[in-house]
Amino acid sequence: MSEITNFLTEESIIMDCDSKSQKNTLEVISNKMAELTSTNKDEIFQKLYEREKLGTTAFGNGIAIPHARIEGIQNAKIIILKLTEAIDFNSIDGNKVDIIISLFVPNDNNKMHVELLSNIASLLDNQVLREKIRTANTASDVMMIINSH
Repeated sequence: MSEITNFLTEESIIMDCDSKSQKNTLEVISNKMAELTSTNKDEIFQKLYEREKLGTTAFGNGIAIPHARIEGIQNAKIIILKLTEAIDFNSIDGNKVDIIISLFVPNDNNKMHVELLSNIASLLDNQVLREKIRTANTASDVMMIINSH
């Protein structure tokens, strides 16, 4: 089983992100991913944007999980954004989103993609955990919260 914490670092957690739109949020994620992995931010954005056009990755409770398979990365990468203010993300329950956990996996690793996506979704299904992440003040707090679940 692929553990979320193996693909998450404090450096990939963006606290108090002041994004005002879904598009801008995807740009912030793409820039961070490019910075962490030396991949092309425009390609990453394009993959995330194409995925959102297929159907929203916001699955309710203020959470979105934009995800993509990326050519040229060796390992999966998870980026977390904690927004200062919830934004419209076309969520299935109509609620605005304030926690975004973005997943990137190597292009050829379908099994890992499905496993990690499932792990993230079940983790975020936990209301107590969601509230702890919302009230966390630092990236290291978020890491500890996720590690303890």
